[in-house]
Amino acid sequence: MTVRHHRASSRLGIAVAVALLGAGCGQASTTVDQTRPTFADEFDGPPGAAPDPSIWRPDVGGTGWGNEELQYYTRGANTALDGRGNLVIEAREGSDGHSCWYGRCRYTSGKLTTRQRRGVAFAQSYGTFEARIRMPSGAGLWPAFWLLGENIDAVGHPEAGEIDIVETLGARTDSVEQHVHGPGLDFGAEFRLPAGQSVTDWHTYAVAWAPDRITWLVDGQATRTLTRAEAGPGWVFDHRFYLLLNLAVGGEWPGSPDRDTVFPARMLVDYVRVYPGERY
Repeated sequence: MTVRHHRASSRLGIAVAVALLGAGCGQASTTVDQTRPTFADEFDGPPGAAPDPSIWRPDVGGTGWGNEELQYYTRGANTALDGRGNLVIEAREGSDGHSCWYGRCRYTSGKLTTRQRRGVAFAQSYGTFEARIRMPSGAGLWPAFWLLGENIDAVGHPEAGEIDIVETLGARTDSVEQHVHGPGLDFGAEFRLPAGQSVTDWHTYAVAWAPDRITWLVDGQATRTLTRAEAGPGWVFDHRFYLLLNLAVGGEWPGSPDRDTVFPARMLVDYVRVYPGERY
């Protein structure tokens, strides 16, 4: 999402995350329990409830987000818990009264980030970042789980760095996109899922991020690795990054929805978990 572009208690996970943030959340110490998440949101709650506002903030607007995207990200109308342990991010047809960069909005959707208006609710350098997600299908749909450098306001993009754990293009349900971006660095490609599998099935998407490499995983299997040496001066992955989840509609890369794209389209997230070290 390039900027041009056993169930555990979520409250317990957040308490652990906040405690570790206070300690700096830098490279994991050898004394830290590597199996205990530093962050965990299991999205438990009644149907229609908002995701925890102490963690997640809606990123609002219809600016095109540097990619000529067609959706307006609302303040919460398009993001809610389903009462079955999932977060739903829903893209809908219609403007709902909003204006976009091109005029009256054709779609609304949702985008959530752990970056709050004053500070960041959760960010971490290094570790394993993972989510179990079921993606929507349909031309023009562009869901993503990704990370941005916490220092983006100070240095801009791509200098702050971006790690795209997973993106999918709704017209290609047999593959996922895995990328990073830094100054002079655009690394990554698609990964084709095993025969018979689809992004509309449940899959666990992750990165294992260390001081000298980033490895992408799908369902626990490594799919590609970028080393610090390969990245050269484009390696800006030595500081804290925060989390983002969103479902874009349209834009330069996926193109626009067509007559076969079904709305509402839903991205379901079972959980998001972050560990202090490489879990796999």
